[in-house]
Parts: sequence; structure tokens; C-alpha cells
Amino acid sequence: MKSKLVLAIILCIQIQIAWAQARIRYDKKGQATPSAVQPFGEEAFNVQNETVIRWLGNAGFFINSRGTCIMIDPMLKGFDMPVLFQAPITPEQVPHLDAVLITHCDNDHYSIPSCTGLSSACFQYHSTHYVDTLMRQQGLPSFGHGIGDEFRIGPVSVKLTPAYHLWQNEMEEFRRLREYKMEDYCGFLINTPDGLIWAPGDSRFLPEFLELPSPDVIFFDFSDDSWHIGLEGAIKIANTYPDANLILSHWGTVDSPDMKPFNADPRSLEGRIINPERIHILNPGEPFILKKSYKESYTEKDTGNMVFKCGEQVMSEYYTGKVYISDVAHQTKFDINHLVFAPNSRNTWHIHPDAEQVLLILDGEGYYQEEGQEVIRIKKGDVIRTPANVKHWHGATSENRLVHLSITERTNKGHIEWIK
Repeated sequence: MKSKLVLAIILCIQIQIAWAQARIRYDKKGQATPSAVQPFGEEAFNVQNETVIRWLGNAGFFINSRGTCIMIDPMLKGFDMPVLFQAPITPEQVPHLDAVLITHCDNDHYSIPSCTGLSSACFQYHSTHYVDTLMRQQGLPSFGHGIGDEFRIGPVSVKLTPAYHLWQNEMEEFRRLREYKMEDYCGFLINTPDGLIWAPGDSRFLPEFLELPSPDVIFFDFSDDSWHIGLEGAIKIANTYPDANLILSHWGTVDSPDMKPFNADPRSLEGRIINPERIHILNPGEPFILKKSYKESYTEKDTGNMVFKCGEQVMSEYYTGKVYISDVAHQTKFDINHLVFAPNSRNTWHIHPDAEQVLLILDGEGYYQEEGQEVIRIKKGDVIRTPANVKHWHGATSENRLVHLSITERTNKGHIEWIK
């Protein structure tokens, strides 16, 4: 029986690798690039009952969320380096856009030919305050925002996330013009009726990237460059959000084999990503239907098969999603608590000062991770022991709730210490 299971697993892996290879081709210089381009036209901008994402090439994306149409960092024409394929749509072919979002001033993100070419069809442009000044110089109807600011585009809400991409300050020719600042660069959290999208923009890895609300889709920059998230950082992000769909970005577009930012290779992800079936190697223009990576299956009515009563919902910055906690027992030497994590809910990194903890998994499935270790999947019947002062987190999968008892030693240093 075990040998048949192993063979089945090997076959599934081989099928997945063969599918990925069919989506990629390699040119004579060894650059990975998508196998085809899927042009699209006016039909992609129609009102529909879902959210559809299309990769435009490089870091550009088009989102149609139930008729609200947004482009992010479109590089559709006029780039100053040779490209490996033509964009799936030109600015002149775009019938209308509700907004364009720009993460920063680099011309493979803020493409002036693309943005000005879209101006007759686009109502508004959004970016950081600095890029806003550049767009206004081109006569574009733009708005500037600070990191953490939120705004709405119809039913879609957008929040700026931090980015660290100050490469210009290392070069004299740019330093003479101005000193670039952290707030000149950003990413976007885009909350649609059908799920949460994170477009990180260009950035070195930041710890804040592991503390976001769990996205349903990440525009996944895995280029191994010192001024980008980097391959190891990208893998860490992917495995911190093990249910997020990963749409590959910033690869296969620019004909420049010696420049790492443009030459990420999807093969570098093989065997490194939890739940690898969520890696999506889209052809430019190919539609991807956004669906929330969790099922809204948990309600207070689901408590009938619980051993202990479901507690009150916790409202705290240290929990994402719906988490319910009740006290079971408080003794002189230990505390026992009952926790229910709704699907796609989790706590943030924390320690128990000088106190060991045991989790008894009563129902459902979830994830557990200690600092410096891989994320592990936990399920009903598992027992998890956390040593004192070890940084860790735990929570539910996207499909199932997680119910557990926590048994924690009592000390004079408090029950828990949250790590920011």
C-alpha cells in the first residue's frame, strides 16, 4: 500500500513539473519566458460577476473586479530596453479604466508612454506622493498617498504597504537630483468583493511582509536581486501565507540576460513552496479568476460537536480573521484555554516568557511554525509542544477551522508576549 502511495505522489509531482515546463520556454540566452501571449480586447472590460486578473508582463497586472477595472504598473509600450514579447493589449485598445496604480518611479513600473497613452480612457492615477508629482507633470489626473493610507475605487478598497527600494541613492547621478526616501515606494493591498490581492511592488525583504492580513493572491516577485525581495525572501513570504495563490511576476519579459531583476526562473521554486499547486505561471493576457482561498464555513452554529463551549471573539491587532477564546481552567501552575480559529485566521508571532506550552488539537486543521523552522500542518489529534521563549505562531487553514486547547505554564512574567 505504501509503495503505491509513494508512486502516486511521484506521479503527481512529475505531472506538475511537466505542466510548468510546458508554460515556459528558454531562449538561446537561457532566459525563461512565457510560452505564448494571449491578447485580449474590450470583452475583458465588461461587467461580470467575478474578479478576473490578467498578467500584462513584467510587474504589470489588469484587474476587472465585477466591472471595476484597474491596472497596476502597466508597461504596455515604449520601454527603453528590448522585450521578449509584445504586451497582450496596447494603451490605444483599452476602452476604459477606473484607475491605474503605480508602485514607484522606475520606468518598468511607472511607464510614461503607457500611462499617458491610457489617459483618454483612465479616470484616475494613484501612487506615493513623490510619484504623484511626476504624474502631474505629465498632466495625468493623479493622487498621492502615504504608506498605510487607504482609498476606494468603487467597491474596491486599496491600502499602501511599505517598500524598500532606494537603489538610486547608491548612484551619484541620481543622488545629484534628489535623495530618495522610503515613502517614495509602495505596494498595494487590494481588497475586492472576491478576495484580497497583494501587489508588493519592488522592495527588499521587510519583516512587515510577514504580518499582513492573509492575501488570497500575491503578485509574486521571486527575482533574486539585492534590491528586490530575493528568492529566499519570496519563499519565506509564500510559506508564511501557505494558502495564497502566487501569480508569478517580474520575470520573462525584458531581454536582458545579465540583469537579475528581469530574469527570475520558475524552476528555482521547485520543491521550495508549501502547497506548490498554488503557483500560477500565467501567459500574458491569460485570465485568472480570483476566489477567496478559504471557505466561509465557520459560524457560531458549528459548535455543536465541540467538547468545550465556544468563547467570545477576540478583537485584537495580534489576530487576523475570527478567533474565539474561552477560559477552561486557571491553576497555580498552569492555565488552560480553549481557542477556535475560523478558516484563514491566525495569531501573530509571540512567545510565552519562561513558560512551556502544549497545544492539544481537538478539531480541524491548521498551521504551526517556530522561528527558523518550516511551517508544519497540524490536525485533530496532534499534540504540539512549544519550549519556553520560542517565537511561534499558529492558526487555521483556508478550508478548515482549527480548535485546540492550550496548556501554558504560569510564571511571574505574564502569559504571553507579542512580537511586533
